[in-house]
Amino acid sequence: MKNTIIEILQQWQNEKIKLNPPASHDLIAKVEIEIGFSFPEEFEELYKQTNGFTDFNWRENMFSIWPLERILDEYNSSNDKDFIGFSDFLINSHNIGFLKSQPGVFKKYVINEYTLVSESFIESIKLINSNSDLIY
Repeated sequence: MKNTIIEILQQWQNEKIKLNPPASHDLIAKVEIEIGFSFPEEFEELYKQTNGFTDFNWRENMFSIWPLERILDEYNSSNDKDFIGFSDFLINSHNIGFLKSQPGVFKKYVINEYTLVSESFIESIKLINSNSDLIY
C-alpha cells in the first residue's frame, strides 16, 4: 500500500496540484469521533502524507480531494448522515465518499441515492486519477 500512496502523491505533484501538509493522527481521530465513523487504514495512510488538496484545488478532470476540515464541514451541513464525502466533481455536482451503513466507496448525486464506485478507498483514488468512467 505504501508504494501505491507514493505513486498517487507523485502523480498529484506532477500535475502541479497544491497539496495540504499531512494530517495529524489527532486530527484524523477528532474527525472520526465527530462524524461517528472510522476511516479505513488506507485513507489514514494517505491523509498522514497529505490532508487533501488546498483551496478547492482540483485535477484536470475537475475532481477535488477534500481536507479533513472540509469533510467535517460538508458532513455537518448535510442532512444525509449516512454519507461521508471526501471528493467532489465540478464544485459539488456529485460527491464520492463512504457510507456508514455499508463498505465500499460510493458516488452520490442526491440524498439517499448511491452508486458503488469501488470496494476500497485507494481503488477509488486510482479511478479518479485515471479518469475512469465509473466516477462520473
